[in-house]
Amino acid sequence: MRLFLIMATLFIMVGVAAAASDKSPEQPADITAFMSELGKKASEFRTLKTDFIQEKRMAMFKEKMVMKGRIYLQKPNRIAWHVDSPIRYSVLITDKLIRQWDEDTNKVQEISLAKNPIFQNVLNQMNVWFSGDYGSMLDSNSVKIVKREPLVIEFVPKENNIAKKVVKSITVTFRDDLKYLRQIRIQEHSGDVTTINFLKTLLNPTMDNSSFEVKGRV
Repeated sequence: MRLFLIMATLFIMVGVAAAASDKSPEQPADITAFMSELGKKASEFRTLKTDFIQEKRMAMFKEKMVMKGRIYLQKPNRIAWHVDSPIRYSVLITDKLIRQWDEDTNKVQEISLAKNPIFQNVLNQMNVWFSGDYGSMLDSNSVKIVKREPLVIEFVPKENNIAKKVVKSITVTFRDDLKYLRQIRIQEHSGDVTTINFLKTLLNPTMDNSSFEVKGRV
């Protein structure tokens, strides 16, 4: 169930982004070129470590759900999410498999992506999002600049985007240096809103295999 929730969040993240604003700034004459140039700035790293705080407000409830943890990325195809609170849970995603561990069962489960094409599709889109290849997202999303400083971009899913059934919009805010994301805010058609803030982000940190271990995290 936890894997489903995290994968659902990731799936939503990779396809779309949007934000509301009364006054939109002037749009680039060539949005494709703009996104490609942005992607170059945001892809000049091989490894990444960042803390995150994820808050989810559900339309049905007044209370919000808060998760805190860390993300590790190693290009081209290793991403690990480690949730530290309120539960301890880890998931590793590569181009071949998904491994997950949770504190409740203290067991590691492994899923082959070859037998799960949906997860494989999610991984492919995740790599696009986290690696900075934003230009490739134009085929399945409408794009608009919402704010220049800090840069906030609106991606709205097109009809051919499977995420359109779930997501209404997401706001993506970049760091001042444009090299990575500061925040993602996901708004669903159901009224649920998820906000993910990235903190203490390090580009090209030294990493070893322990960063991608999914069992016995401290």
